[in-house]
Amino acid sequence: MSRSYEERQSAVPPDMRDALAKFGDEADRIVDEFLASLEATLPPPILYHYTNDVGLRGILESGKLWLTDILSLNDPSELSHGLQLAVSILKERAENGPAESRIFANDFQEVIRLGNIQRSGNYFISCFSALGDDLGQWRAYADNGRGYALGFDAQALEAAFIKQADAPILKAFPVVYCDSRLLEIHQGIIDKMFGLISLPRGRQLDEDTIKAYWAELHTLTTVHALHAGLHFKHKAYSNEQEYRFLRVHPSGNEPLVTKLRTRHYSSIRYQEFDWKAGGTGVLKKIVIGPAASADCAEAFAKESLRLTDQEAVDLTRSPIPYRAT
Repeated sequence: MSRSYEERQSAVPPDMRDALAKFGDEADRIVDEFLASLEATLPPPILYHYTNDVGLRGILESGKLWLTDILSLNDPSELSHGLQLAVSILKERAENGPAESRIFANDFQEVIRLGNIQRSGNYFISCFSALGDDLGQWRAYADNGRGYALGFDAQALEAAFIKQADAPILKAFPVVYCDSRLLEIHQGIIDKMFGLISLPRGRQLDEDTIKAYWAELHTLTTVHALHAGLHFKHKAYSNEQEYRFLRVHPSGNEPLVTKLRTRHYSSIRYQEFDWKAGGTGVLKKIVIGPAASADCAEAFAKESLRLTDQEAVDLTRSPIPYRAT
């Protein structure tokens, strides 16, 4: 009869479990050192969320913003980009390493495929921008310029998000567009873990125990590579000046509360947070998209505002000369 995951993990020798724990602590320090500098950066005064007319009405009426499962982002490449950098570093290191390191690197590439990331945890993101009138974002996220950009007081919105502490990790941060910095972080993590790949050699351990050990090493590496990577995007997206709210639930047996919405014949997991918890002055501006019908869009925004308790909301229109096709 096959052993359970817990039984296989318990068969890993204590010194090897200690080595895994030490690596986890060292990788934490590498990522935390970067995060300390990032968290010292003040958010912009206003954070904008681009949406269509249905999104505007829903956000104002419900008082809720969505955090989407990272596996369901509009562009999965923004997630895989950071992880693939880690894969490239590990594979390059393994080329001149022991045979088992090449096997481990190939296995790691499979582990971090998007369908397997949930083994390391459940990650939910809500995306904002420091810019309230950016043509690329109007086209991509706001009904090709027919939608709206909602401008929230950044400090009040972040306070409302953090106070709803229903997850072990709640973070708000600006996205970094610098591959060289991410490569440096990944290199540090892989330097700390690479020697651990060969730790089972010569111990006469059974195959299940080695697999259990490697599975934990895969998970630890994925968690830290993903944790770092979520703070980065390719420089091609730098015009978005993105700011993210992140909620993380580690994998486990506890039931995860999520909701589902539909997009392109698929179900998208998401969670909510109450942005109105920040008070009556959280919403500061609504910008009407450059391709929206001016009178209709303004009337709809004013009607929608009557569904909320927000005070002194500035309603403006984008001056960008753009017509949707």
